[in-house]
Amino acid sequence: MSGWKQEFDALRAIGCAPSVGDPDWVYEAERSISFLRENERANYVLAYATLPHAYIQGVLAPLDALCPPDRQDLLRAYIRHDDTWHIEYAMSDGRRKISLVEALSHPGAETLAGSDPLVFRRSFDGMRGFIAPIELSQKLVHCFGIHWMAERSAYCRLDDKGDIQDIIKVIRQRNEAADRDEIAVFIEADALAELMAVTNQALFRKFDFTRVRPGQFSGWGKIERFSGDTPDLAYEGGISGGEGSFVNGYQITRTRVTIGELIAKWEREDDPNSKRYETFKIHDWKNKRLIEVSCGPDGIVNYFTESDRPFEISPAFFRPEVLHRYKADPDKYEIRDRTINCRNAWTLKTYDINDDGQVHTYIGYLADLPYEEQQYWKLFNEWPKGPISKRAYQTDFEGSWDFDRDPLFELKRIVHDLDKSSPKWWKVRGEDLSGPVLYPATTSAKEWGDELLALDQLVVEGFVATELRGLAENLGATVERAWGSLKLIEAVLIAAGVPEEEAVSVVAPLRDLHHHRSKVKGHAAASERRTLEKQAIAKHGSLRNHFRALVDKCARAMDAITTALRAAEKT
Repeated sequence: MSGWKQEFDALRAIGCAPSVGDPDWVYEAERSISFLRENERANYVLAYATLPHAYIQGVLAPLDALCPPDRQDLLRAYIRHDDTWHIEYAMSDGRRKISLVEALSHPGAETLAGSDPLVFRRSFDGMRGFIAPIELSQKLVHCFGIHWMAERSAYCRLDDKGDIQDIIKVIRQRNEAADRDEIAVFIEADALAELMAVTNQALFRKFDFTRVRPGQFSGWGKIERFSGDTPDLAYEGGISGGEGSFVNGYQITRTRVTIGELIAKWEREDDPNSKRYETFKIHDWKNKRLIEVSCGPDGIVNYFTESDRPFEISPAFFRPEVLHRYKADPDKYEIRDRTINCRNAWTLKTYDINDDGQVHTYIGYLADLPYEEQQYWKLFNEWPKGPISKRAYQTDFEGSWDFDRDPLFELKRIVHDLDKSSPKWWKVRGEDLSGPVLYPATTSAKEWGDELLALDQLVVEGFVATELRGLAENLGATVERAWGSLKLIEAVLIAAGVPEEEAVSVVAPLRDLHHHRSKVKGHAAASERRTLEKQAIAKHGSLRNHFRALVDKCARAMDAITTALRAAEKT
């Protein structure tokens, strides 16, 4: 089954004249019918299309009215994409009347009364050059729970894995040869089938395929007529030798599912017995052993259940690379100091990193993850090299607060306060920049460099050089145009009465951060980057420890700098 791109390519093959070859193409409009038959079984069903040689307009029609279809009535259907709701002023029996006219009030076929249009293209009378937008039925949009994403040119929602899913794809592109736009709207088949089942409707598509030679058509001559008639697809057409061919008719697509099947699927999803669980290596501290056990209800128990099975708060340990997937995609995953969230899909309630560099969580929380996610974590599962972190033991077992100072938390708090007060010399960073800054979890130099870059963007790039220059000059300092924000901060502090040596010392951690960011993530030679890595490891024992120490210094520096700058503003 194909996606929307393959379906659009197939649509263009019947709706756009080939640029070279195939001289018989104009006489084969009837071959377009095969596209309709194949498309109704595709992953994306065509709801609307207008191309140089194809026009298709779909509506959701009452299913009862189509059992059986009235062929002659439905062949008369005339569906306009601007037939929408409006207030009508009319004279009736000599009296003025005002009324609300429903969308698709004149479909040309009595069978389609009460149908729901899917796509609208309204004109803007009096506005020359106005290009009618492609609008969708809000009933459709709201029922599907979808939202327009311009960068994808689609109405989207999140699937059960947290991935963005195109439910309605809108295509609009220029056909220079025909000097017109090609427009198509595709709907994801399963979503459409579910809606049709719930509303007791079917998709009715009116179509017209007309093939003539561009710039050479002077009118239909003698026409050799033909027709097609099946229960849910009927058409009439003709071929005119030397001129072209045409086919117009209708197609009815009925839902693939029933209400009963939808309810059965819902019940299966809610049935805890249908969920699968992985096995993990854990520290079963209750029984003082290391064991492999399922994270499901058959493998573990809660604290209040008498059993020889391990507690659900038994820790499982993992190589730190397990976090790479989540750090690499901050749009999809929200990774915080102790939790990981996958948008609209799942949450790992807690995790931490112990002194041996292992990521750990509790097996009961792994059970809350989708099975595919459990499988991912199992790839990194290993026996413990040491106990869980001190912080996790305090908060999760002793029930006490962790009062140890966390420099990254402190730094983010300072940034948050700056964002909230928004002084002129500070550019608001926001959660999008603050949230992703985390301690490196692995020994990877790339991860270390990525975190240095994120930290520099959060802190150093937050200062506004033009405002700092103005503040320094107002305090009587002489500054040079080429000075950056860090040099300007020093100038402000000195002008405010701070000894020069002290001012340089206060700003030094931010300079150190910016230097590392420039060399590690910039265009420095590989030898320079490697030298910085070796120095960081030699002095701090690991890149993670170096980063934590640098964050600590930056937090203290930011506290002193922001206090001094606020005081200088009042001078």
